[in-house]
Amino acid sequence: MFPDVLDGAKVLLFTSKDDYGVMFDTEGNEVAQFKYFAICKYDNYDEYYLFKCNEEYEVESDFACDSIETCMNIASEHYGKEIMWVKNK
Repeated sequence: MFPDVLDGAKVLLFTSKDDYGVMFDTEGNEVAQFKYFAICKYDNYDEYYLFKCNEEYEVESDFACDSIETCMNIASEHYGKEIMWVKNK
């Protein structure tokens, strides 16, 4: 079951598990595999955040956006195809 909170932010939407890419360090070594996207919001902040998470739901990368739709578009562009989002309860 997907967590309700990631890094202190409320999870609004998330994806099913898939291979959403990898992150490399400056020497070209793989340091993280992205298995989930999540769109989250911190209390008292206007921005929405697109989180890229590993298999254990740990946030490996984040990006601040002005809307949920912008987060969705960035995720789809990164993944290279449309993403099916699941609304968190």
